[in-house]
Amino acid sequence: MKPLFSICLLLLAITHGNSQNLVKNSSFEDFKICPEDIGKFKDNVTNWSILQGTTDYLNSCSRTVGFLNHNGKQIARSGFAYAGIFTYSNKDYREYIQGTLEEPLEKDKKYIVTFYVSLADHATLAIEDFSILFTNKPVAGSAILNSNKTLVTRKTLSKINGLIYDHYQQVDPILYKSKQIWMQVYIPFTAKGYETNFTIGNFASNARTQTLKISNSNEKDFSYYYIDDVSVEAKDRELPPLYAETVPQKADATPKIERNKVYTFKNVLFEFNKADLLTASEEEINVLTTILRNNSKLTIEIYGHTDAVGSKERNLELSNQRAKAVASYLIDSGIDENRVKWIGYGSSKPVADNTTEEGRMENRRVEFKMLEN
Repeated sequence: MKPLFSICLLLLAITHGNSQNLVKNSSFEDFKICPEDIGKFKDNVTNWSILQGTTDYLNSCSRTVGFLNHNGKQIARSGFAYAGIFTYSNKDYREYIQGTLEEPLEKDKKYIVTFYVSLADHATLAIEDFSILFTNKPVAGSAILNSNKTLVTRKTLSKINGLIYDHYQQVDPILYKSKQIWMQVYIPFTAKGYETNFTIGNFASNARTQTLKISNSNEKDFSYYYIDDVSVEAKDRELPPLYAETVPQKADATPKIERNKVYTFKNVLFEFNKADLLTASEEEINVLTTILRNNSKLTIEIYGHTDAVGSKERNLELSNQRAKAVASYLIDSGIDENRVKWIGYGSSKPVADNTTEEGRMENRRVEFKMLEN
């Protein structure tokens, strides 16, 4: 089975030539345990760590903190996962992510940092104060662990023995206010030669943070962002212009789908134990709608599957309801109902081991197959 995402939801990014991304596990795909609660980034995401606070790890393997989570919903810019951090909250509360480089940076060489952020649905403030801290070792020790404050400042860093660091901000900062798309943070700099680790977040206090009110909620103001696709790459040529937003786009609006081959949807998502199709799933199904509209000889079959958790009867019912939800969306989009069929298999057709969370994640899927009359 081949994910539809790999065929038709290729993302648009600024071309970086043949340079190598030096960030290990740059899109947070490698992890130890599928998160089932908030605050599970620490000691779970390979080659990443946190400072203070409870940075979140969001992964589509999870029913509770996946693409639908405690602060809203968003599809990963790439892969199956992303990080979630508070960049502004009461009493200067902050969260950070700390990454590792494949090798130390070269002295006097030019590099560009890029990463992508999307403001959470429930956030009330947008900020423009994303920046990056490069260090010669992980930021840790008593100065961090014993601090009663989560905001990291120069004063905090100066107390860490043997720590060398430099802090870089954007040349032309903008307000990152989109809740629908992933916006690019772009930071050029020249390396000093000691850099092996880095930390991303907001290092400014609330009083010094530039914000924009985007919600009239009576709740306490806060800013919470999803982060994905972190990159540190060498750049010896002239730097390209900055881009305020990078919108995920399809490489081809009507990609070629092989006939009689089963494909697995990547971003067709449902709430736990429900069959209501989430808005985040629509873009992927819209691709199929276009294909079917452009070729009246094609029909489609939708297959729903579950893991082995729960009764066989409930799983069969749920898988059928979810397959029907996708089929109904296609029909409501104008596709003749005689060209759309669906069936639920429950947990009867696993593709992985149901005794592990990773296996159950693979088994919870919706598939489709195109047929030609």
